[in-house]
Amino acid sequence: MIIGIGNDILDISRVDTKLERRILTQWEKEKKNISQEYLAGRFALKESYFKALYTGFSGNSFQDISFLNREDGSIYLAHHRYVSSKIGIYNFAHASLSHDKFAYATVILEKVYGKVFIGLGSNLGDRKENIETALRRLEAISHIVRVSEIIETEPYGKTDQPSFLNCVVEIDTNLTPDELLENLLNIEKEMGRVRLEKWGPRVIDLDILFYGNLVIRNERLTIPHYDFEKRIFFVKPMNEIAPDFVHPISLRSMNYLLYELNQ
Repeated sequence: MIIGIGNDILDISRVDTKLERRILTQWEKEKKNISQEYLAGRFALKESYFKALYTGFSGNSFQDISFLNREDGSIYLAHHRYVSSKIGIYNFAHASLSHDKFAYATVILEKVYGKVFIGLGSNLGDRKENIETALRRLEAISHIVRVSEIIETEPYGKTDQPSFLNCVVEIDTNLTPDELLENLLNIEKEMGRVRLEKWGPRVIDLDILFYGNLVIRNERLTIPHYDFEKRIFFVKPMNEIAPDFVHPISLRSMNYLLYELNQ
């Protein structure tokens, strides 16, 4: 379902590069030699995004979002503050930009059923029961679309601890990414998780792996999961339930990522 569409066109010659500080985020400024064309493109993309929200610029900031380039030069949208459209939440964002004498940008926001993936892990107590309990609690706040098999894996990062049971679940939700995070943290707390050390043993661990194709970077959230492609206990169960799902930054499918890990 299309939640919003916006487009904008801008005469590149009219752009004052002194607006760089207002328009560009710190991530967008990492590009060297910022040109009129680059600045015009980011301005047009951000205007298109605000139009797609049906809010316009009101209540929003150019610093809320970045439009960044993948290795192949294609563009993706990174949210630093997720804002729901007036029509509702979205879990896919698509952006297009063309240049000539003008910068022409289009942004489409879309709600696709499911496509939100949560990683579950446990290595304390009755591990299988912990995961099953967490799944029941997830069902109370969302609709579970499919669940992978539970696999046993060696600990990652901190290796002197018991092995884990892991699985991945796909859900459909009307919670925003921030609301979903709060609910997952509450489930962890209610199940007795205590955060004493990074990568330490845990009764239950719930990670948002993907929220559609959205990229989110702020102090509380990093989506997709920052280390996803190196973690077999995420990639293998993801490949089981969604082999054709594509990582929104690398544009590699789960099937391809699993192949790479197995080499």
